[in-house]
Amino acid sequence: MNHKEPLPLVSIVTPVYNGSKFLEEMIESAIDQTYKPIEHIVIDDGSNDEGRTLAILKRYPQIRWWTRPNIGQYATQNEGFRAASGDWVTCNGQDDRFHDRHAIEAAMTHAAQHPGAEVIHGLTRHIDQNGLVLPVQPPQNFPYWPLQYCLTFSHCSLFVRSSSLLTTGVFFNEYLRYTGDADWIFRLQLAGLRFSRLNRVVSDYRHHPDQLTSIADVDSSASHLRAKELRRLEQLYGRSRLVRRLVLNWVTFEKRKRALSAMLRGYRRHDDIWERRH
Repeated sequence: MNHKEPLPLVSIVTPVYNGSKFLEEMIESAIDQTYKPIEHIVIDDGSNDEGRTLAILKRYPQIRWWTRPNIGQYATQNEGFRAASGDWVTCNGQDDRFHDRHAIEAAMTHAAQHPGAEVIHGLTRHIDQNGLVLPVQPPQNFPYWPLQYCLTFSHCSLFVRSSSLLTTGVFFNEYLRYTGDADWIFRLQLAGLRFSRLNRVVSDYRHHPDQLTSIADVDSSASHLRAKELRRLEQLYGRSRLVRRLVLNWVTFEKRKRALSAMLRGYRRHDDIWERRH
């Protein structure tokens, strides 16, 4: 990166609701970054966990944070985007974390090398609630053309140029509960923003029983609402049933191939296994 020019400011937006279990790890992963022009905005979306989330936030005067009544995850993320001062914005959940100390530095180096890029996304490593690497990692190196039919990368490893976000007005749909991430990324692409892939891990996405996705797997009403939202995505974006079937079969095949590979190597959980293969 050319250090003769001022480095771009990166705004990290983290909505939090009753997030005391993992929030501190997320904050520390941002503070520990080697890239320093960072502002971290954490918005407490009306937590009711007897002050545990607020107690964590009060320990970090170097971050921008505030609390107010609950309005929902996607509305809170939009609030953070509008408050951000950075040249680039990224949104990480309360239970995510940056993969290593050099993640944002790598993203901004990539941005300097690809000045036309408006959306930069890296790879995401999936971990369990204890921070251990999951033995089966989802495939992510797909071309862009199937994106309207299947979300193939995670928003927690994605950076958007702030000027492009404001110009297009592509913010999260605040009426959604489960599919807002996919809807947002689909609309970023449909708005004509230029995507660029960073072929390295940027963030760790944590799977645990308390996240919305896990709850929707076991709660019938939540599962019904998620299915309704998924049908909406199909109607709005992936309209060709034939192409959708081909894309989903392709993604399923790649996932099963990875699962078989993991099974053959004995489901080893060492952090470097997945890294060496990507």
